[in-house]
Amino acid sequence: MSVTVQLKRILRGMRHLFDFAFREYPRGLDFSLRNKSSGIRLPGNHGYALTSKPALREMLARIPYHDKSFLDIGSGKGGAVVFAHQMGCGRSAGIEFETHLHEIAKKNIDILQLAETCTSFNLDARAFKDYADYDIFFMFNPFDDDIYKEVIDAIVAQNTTPLQTGPKYLICYGGANIDAVTSHTCFSLIEHGTCRYRLNDFRIFAMNPSQ
Repeated sequence: MSVTVQLKRILRGMRHLFDFAFREYPRGLDFSLRNKSSGIRLPGNHGYALTSKPALREMLARIPYHDKSFLDIGSGKGGAVVFAHQMGCGRSAGIEFETHLHEIAKKNIDILQLAETCTSFNLDARAFKDYADYDIFFMFNPFDDDIYKEVIDAIVAQNTTPLQTGPKYLICYGGANIDAVTSHTCFSLIEHGTCRYRLNDFRIFAMNPSQ
């Protein structure tokens, strides 16, 4: 790991701790604290680390996202769900298998009085039946490769109708099973970059089910 990456990680950790202690905890919120192991029950689940609002904004800026529905797959405490809505996405939701993270997300959403527009679903992403209802899929290194592939396959299987309003979008942030995405001809890569906040790679794919 380079010195730059190590320094970024330390500074990010300090910033998240500050945000939790002085901006979140006094309001009963909890977005910033990591949870990479405690209570994680699903094998292959990589736990929770917050995608910051600036990092999410940097990626969403590459696509038309205003008023589009947003789904965070492996959403943890709901940070990206809330941030996406605050930045202009319409209906915003997350899928989180781990019940204790889901309950924190629900509490965060309720405190912010966003329950009418933001939702956390507590289930296995492979069993989700409503992928066709969303325009933007966001995945921040949530699973091992085998689960990742099953989720991508489920997204494709549920989005079979040709779109009349332009493509949908898949954002793969951090570790990702890119082969699982590119094995489907309906995805086309439109952006490959590095997040300046976390120094993670991200790839953005347009999805056109008619292909």
